Amino acid sequence: MLEKQKVHKIQPYQRLAAYYDDLMDYIDYDIWVDDIEAMVAPYKPPKNCLDISCGTGSMAIRMAKRGWKMTAVDLSPHMVDIARSKATAEAQDIEFGVGDMTSFASKTKYDVIINLHDGLNYLLEHDHIKSFMDHTYDLLNPGGILLLDVVTPLLCQTHFRGYREIFNDDQGGYERHTNYDPNSQLAESVFTLNTGEENTVDLETHIQRAYEFSDIKEFCAVSKYEHWDILDDETLETAGNDAERYLVLMRKAS
Repeated sequence: MLEKQKVHKIQPYQRLAAYYDDLMDYIDYDIWVDDIEAMVAPYKPPKNCLDISCGTGSMAIRMAKRGWKMTAVDLSPHMVDIARSKATAEAQDIEFGVGDMTSFASKTKYDVIINLHDGLNYLLEHDHIKSFMDHTYDLLNPGGILLLDVVTPLLCQTHFRGYREIFNDDQGGYERHTNYDPNSQLAESVFTLNTGEENTVDLETHIQRAYEFSDIKEFCAVSKYEHWDILDDETLETAGNDAERYLVLMRKAS
């Protein structure tokens, strides 16, 4: 029990970064890349892309293998270190950096920016999302495209109310507890990780906010982007208000 242990509170992904690929092993990243290329194909953008919440680099590496010039950043230096090591091991030339998705500074302009696998849900306030939208708009070339996904309350209520997971390995593994509050629309995931010291654990807390279809339409409407489409991530068809996850394509005027 935690009340009988010494608890070290640490930053998100300070230790979980090492487990992130195990945590996400259910994802078929190749299908995600297929979807990205299908969604941007009608606009024929140059293959110059920024992954603005790259995690451990799984998407960036796969896109680089398909001929994309990739820049990849994440708020967590621990995630970026792993991403850089993976790219080196697979002989992929990717520019990596540590940065906040709402303020990442770059002299380079991009033709495509991606923010996938719940990255936007880490922004907990509407004004933070507006800052993100404005910032990515400024990072894009004319005609550039922002692609993002958004998790909805339906997904959180279906899968993450009282969710518990235990993962064991020779490093001690982790225990995860996730709960979703439908009133605040906040999902809190608490990861308890063994330290190797008796009665001592590390504690990582991750908080994300689910957003309704109406929220997403509002984010698009008040942004600088001139064109947008909100799609169901399962069908890539125009979405209604009953999806668990949305894919949003936003386009800057040429």
